[in-house]
Amino acid sequence: MSNLLEQFLTLHTSPAICGIKASNLICIKDSDSITKEIEELNKKYPKIRFYILKRQNGKVLILVFRLSCLKKELSSKDNKCFLEELGYDTSSMEAMLKTLKSRMKNDDFPHEVGVFLGYDLSDIKSFINGMECKYVGYWKVYSNVEEKIKLFNRYNRCKEVVQKMVNRGYSLENFMR
Repeated sequence: MSNLLEQFLTLHTSPAICGIKASNLICIKDSDSITKEIEELNKKYPKIRFYILKRQNGKVLILVFRLSCLKKELSSKDNKCFLEELGYDTSSMEAMLKTLKSRMKNDDFPHEVGVFLGYDLSDIKSFINGMECKYVGYWKVYSNVEEKIKLFNRYNRCKEVVQKMVNRGYSLENFMR
């Protein structure tokens, strides 16, 4: 993995790579080799997945997740029901990702992507219903503000610790195994 890619992933995906967040999205410049690079990363790190959701205007939108964490998030009864109401096939994580990818073609950012990112379902529904948010962090928060601020701080601490370790020469790849 290149130093530039390692720094980018460290900065933008540490909570997902470390397994404290369902996933993170990254948007990077598209290239002829990006699909091959992602295939290689997926082979090398079977616990971490890099899933291309969309290609547009010379950019690639990639969902980065620890397999076990996203499976847990998507297997939640409430999340499955919500996705089913939106027409998702919830028989497997792969089917749900395929539907999300399809919806990304028609909508720049369908609201249900929040489920895949580990956002609180009540916050997703409040956002969709146009409620007034009480706080903005990793997402717009409508309830349990103090609890979510603690969660956001945990994400930030994870990013800081991983960044410090990478800056000291510890490879991000160690977190991905």
